[in-house]
Amino acid sequence: MFVRILGLLRPYRAPLAAGFACLLLATPCQLFHPLVWKYIVDDVLIEGKREMLLPALALMLAVYLVGAGFSIARTWLLGRAGQRFVHDLRERVHAKLLRQSLAYHHEHRSGDMQARAIGDVDVLQEVVINGVDTIVSNALSFVGVAGVILWLNWKVGIVSLIPLGLVALMVWFFNRRVKGLYRSVRDKLGDLSSVLQEHLMGVGVIKAFAREPHEAARFEARNAAFYAESLRGVKARAAYFPGVMSVGFLSNVAMIGAGAYYVMQGEFTVGGLIALRGYWWQLFSPVQTLAQTNEMLQRAAASGSRVFEVLDAPEVVQDAPGSKALESVQGRVSFEQVRFAYTPERTALENVSFVVEPGHTAGVVGPSGAGKSTVLNLILRFYDPQAGTVAIDGHDLRTLSQSGFRRHCAIVTQEPFLFNASIRENILFGRLGASEADMIEAAREANAHEFVERLPQGYDTLVGERGVKLSGGQKQRLCIARAFLANPRILLLDEATASVEPESEALIQAALERLMQGRTTVIVSHRLSLVRGCDQLLVIDRGLVRERGSHDELLAQGGWYARMYRLQSEGVPLESAVDPR
Repeated sequence: MFVRILGLLRPYRAPLAAGFACLLLATPCQLFHPLVWKYIVDDVLIEGKREMLLPALALMLAVYLVGAGFSIARTWLLGRAGQRFVHDLRERVHAKLLRQSLAYHHEHRSGDMQARAIGDVDVLQEVVINGVDTIVSNALSFVGVAGVILWLNWKVGIVSLIPLGLVALMVWFFNRRVKGLYRSVRDKLGDLSSVLQEHLMGVGVIKAFAREPHEAARFEARNAAFYAESLRGVKARAAYFPGVMSVGFLSNVAMIGAGAYYVMQGEFTVGGLIALRGYWWQLFSPVQTLAQTNEMLQRAAASGSRVFEVLDAPEVVQDAPGSKALESVQGRVSFEQVRFAYTPERTALENVSFVVEPGHTAGVVGPSGAGKSTVLNLILRFYDPQAGTVAIDGHDLRTLSQSGFRRHCAIVTQEPFLFNASIRENILFGRLGASEADMIEAAREANAHEFVERLPQGYDTLVGERGVKLSGGQKQRLCIARAFLANPRILLLDEATASVEPESEALIQAALERLMQGRTTVIVSHRLSLVRGCDQLLVIDRGLVRERGSHDELLAQGGWYARMYRLQSEGVPLESAVDPR
C-alpha cells in the first residue's frame, strides 16, 4: 500500500528532492546545540576559558538560524508537493467516478463514494504532507543523536539505546491489533455518510410521513456502530502510547544513571553528562513521534485501500482503442437483435430490433418494468448490450467515443435535475460558451423565459439543491431549455410530462413539440396520447417487442396498445389497467 502511495509521488520528485535536501542540511544544525553546552561546561566554566563564552553562544545562535532557514524551506517545498499530490489524487478519483458506468453507481452508495473522495483522500494528505516528512526527519534525528551519544561515551550510549528496542516490539503488536480495525472504522464512516446524505435529500418525504423518530433511530444505529468501532481504536491507542512513553522514560533513567556512574568513575565529564541530558529528548522525541506516525500510517493504509478500490475498479463501459468521434450525425438510430440484462436473473430486453430514421419519431410504450427506459439507456450507451448492436448512422456505439456521439444527443427525464447554481448556469450546461442571446432564445422556445423574467434576480436566480426553489413544471422547462441550447440531432424523452403540475403540462408539451421538430426522437411514455403522433410505436412487454406500427395500425390490431388506449381515453389510468400477467 505505501509503496503504491509513494509511487504516486513520482511527478513531484523535484520539489520533494529539494525538500529532503533541506532536511538533510537542517538535521545537523538541530543536533549541534548540546555539543556547545558541553563545551561551555567543560571548557568555559571548568577550564576557565571565559573569553570563549560569547563566541560559543554566537556560534550556537548562527547554527540555529541556518537550520531554521533550511526547515522553513523544507516545510514549504514538502507542504506544497503534498498539497499538489492530494489535489491531483482527488481529481483522479472524481474523474474515475465520472467515467464509471451507471451500473457501478447503482451498486455503490453515493455517500460512501463521497466519503472516499473527500475524507479518505484527506487522511492520505496527512501521510504525504506530515507522515513522510515526519518519518524521514525523525529517523535522521534518531540516527544522528544515537551516533553522537555513542561518540560521547559508547558505554552510556548502549545503555540508553537498549530500552528503545522494546518500542519495535510494541509497534509490531499494535499494528497486528489495528490492521483491520481502521479499515472497518472508515467503512462505518462511509455507512454513516450514506445515511446522512439520504436524510438530507429525502427530508421532505421523512417529514411528510412523520418518520423523524424512525430515521433518527436508523442514523443512531449507524452512528453507534461507528462509535463502537472507533472506541476499539481508542482502547488500542490507550495502551500503546503510554507504553511508548514509559519505555522512553526508562531510557532517560538509564542514560542519567549510567552517565552519572561513569562521571564518578572518571570516565566521563560533567559537560558530557549535560550534553547527554540535552540529547535525551532529541533521542526519545523521534521514537515517540514515529510511534504516533505509525498509528497515522495504519489509518492511512485503511483509507488508501478504499481510495485505490475506486481507482482500480474496472470501467465496464469505456472507449475502445481507436474509437472515433462523429463530427456530425444524420440521426439514424438502430437496434439489431439486442439482448440486455441488468443481472443474470433479470433480462430487460430480448432480441429487440428496430430502426428510427433521421428526423422521425418513435414511441416506446408498455407496462411498468417492461424495459422501456432501458432502450434510452442503451442509446446513450450508459450500458452495453450482452448481444446485438446499438448503432447511430450505422456505427456501432462501441466503436465511437462516448463524448463524441453523446454531444449529438439530449435527454429530458421524468425527474428534472438542476445543479445548485443559477438558472443561467443550468441552461448553459447544454452548450458551454453559448451567447446570452442563444440562451434566452432557448428559454423562450422552452416556455421558460416568461417565468424567469418575473423572478427578482432573473437568470441569476439560484435554484437551490436539485432545483428545490422552483416548481416541478419550472424545473422541467429549464431542462427543456438546456436541451434546446444543446441543439441535438437525437432527442430522448423519458416520461417528460409525468411529474409536472397540470397547469404546466400544456406549456411543456408545446415546448417539447417544438424541440422535436426535425430531430430523431425516441419517446418513452405511459400516456399513450403523447405518442399517438409518432411515426412508429413499439409495445415492449417483458423485454420483447410485442407490437409495432403506427397508432392506427396498432388500434386495428386490437392488442395491448388498442386496449390501453381505449381505457385511457375513457379516463382509466394505465397503472390500474396493467395486464395481470
